[in-house]
Amino acid sequence: MPKNTIIFILIVAIIILGGILVFSTTQNNAGLQPRILVSEEWDFGKVTQGEKPTHIFIVKNGGEGDLIIEGVKGSCPCIETSISTNRIKPGESAELKVSYDTTDYVGKDEKHLHIYSNDPQVPDKWISLYVETEKPKGPYLEE
Repeated sequence: MPKNTIIFILIVAIIILGGILVFSTTQNNAGLQPRILVSEEWDFGKVTQGEKPTHIFIVKNGGEGDLIIEGVKGSCPCIETSISTNRIKPGESAELKVSYDTTDYVGKDEKHLHIYSNDPQVPDKWISLYVETEKPKGPYLEE
């Protein structure tokens, strides 16, 4: 058998074995994926300028693998967040506390919250936040 034929057969065998290994690894991990479940929006309603309304979202893992929260970020510095845990086991949940500082806003406003996770289907989960801020009512002088 010529040397080139042997090398060709070895290369083909390595490629086939590599493909089988990659396919079997993908199949084994497919059932162990996390799945982030959380509300997609929240309306804080009408508030007075300067208030910091707060809401607690429940972030649930509806998958079969651990859900890792890699980060939570608001679309502006007016959004403050804290989460009770960054690792959520399958079937369990975490509390995500979100505060909206209305000091610099008047009128209707919409911001977004991004939850970055290891969910392969939704690695950047968006939550829309709404608020309507009214100017504080002050004392009026009579003339």
